[in-house]
Amino acid sequence: MELSNELNNFLKEYSEYETDILKPTLSEINVCLKKMSKSEFWNKYTTSKGVATPSPIRQIMSRIKQPEKVVEKIFRKYKLFPDQLSSKSFKKMHDTIGLRIIVYFSSQLSLVDRELRNSSFFELSDTTPPEAFFEPEKLVRLGLSHIENKQKDSGYTSIHYMAKLKSSSFLSSECPVFEIQVRTLAQELWCELEHVLSYKPETRPNLSAKRRFQILSRDVSVIDEHFNLLYEELIHNQEIVQYKDADILTFENIPKVLLEIGIQCALTELNPIIKTLFSREIKTVEKFLRIATPLRLTTIRNNFVSITGHAPNNIEMISTLSILNNAESKDTEIEQIKAHIHFQNLNSIKS
Repeated sequence: MELSNELNNFLKEYSEYETDILKPTLSEINVCLKKMSKSEFWNKYTTSKGVATPSPIRQIMSRIKQPEKVVEKIFRKYKLFPDQLSSKSFKKMHDTIGLRIIVYFSSQLSLVDRELRNSSFFELSDTTPPEAFFEPEKLVRLGLSHIENKQKDSGYTSIHYMAKLKSSSFLSSECPVFEIQVRTLAQELWCELEHVLSYKPETRPNLSAKRRFQILSRDVSVIDEHFNLLYEELIHNQEIVQYKDADILTFENIPKVLLEIGIQCALTELNPIIKTLFSREIKTVEKFLRIATPLRLTTIRNNFVSITGHAPNNIEMISTLSILNNAESKDTEIEQIKAHIHFQNLNSIKS
């Protein structure tokens, strides 16, 4: 009975802490994450002119730790929480708020690491340094040897950071430390499937299962490496590519072609841009530059601002340009631009 009352009081305290501190803090964090998820945020890391912006963020997830998970962690790691079912325990816990940043390729882990260490949003913990669950040689290759290396029997791979907000509505002493996990899309796939299979070496010491998970982890790491090599090859080709007017638009040359009309595209925009242009039979450098005149670009921007209240993003600009391939007169062109903007705006509202 005494334990039950203690638990109920603890859960009530945690619920109040969640409402008063955790949820408002997470809202502040999400404002920062929204900025980080935008392609233009990463323009500063573009390697050279005519190369696509890295735009590494595939997905960002956040959560507040469930009460039962908090209690379970306190009892499981009782040495870390000597106060047991007390508010001191959950205030001391560094993962009551958890963030997960998923990047596309392994070399982008270095990019996110650099950003987090120099972030205007987050301050990394001095007392709990980052940990990388990686093969040591891979950390060296990625330029991440400054991060403490750890290993898990299952083959789990990820980088963990502990951080606080630099600017918050709460006092620094009240602002909770939160955990940021960063991993690649391939590593996230492995983690999701491992979670579904509920494999935990400490609770299921099955040597056969342990061995298979380790093999799968290595296989995923190899796949990660191959995709990263393809990514780095693409960036290299964008840096050195030369093109002629008659050349077909490709993933390699289109960043430089777009730069001619003042558009710095993101890596994640290449596929939708090329698909849009090809669907309108705009397949060569010459044909694209012929329709992308300064006057048309200005007209599209002005009409976007007038109709939607904002300037067009790169996809919206290219999509609108592409419909002007066969415009027969200035009046027809203006009508097509306005109709297309209304159509895109309607679709964005629905989505």
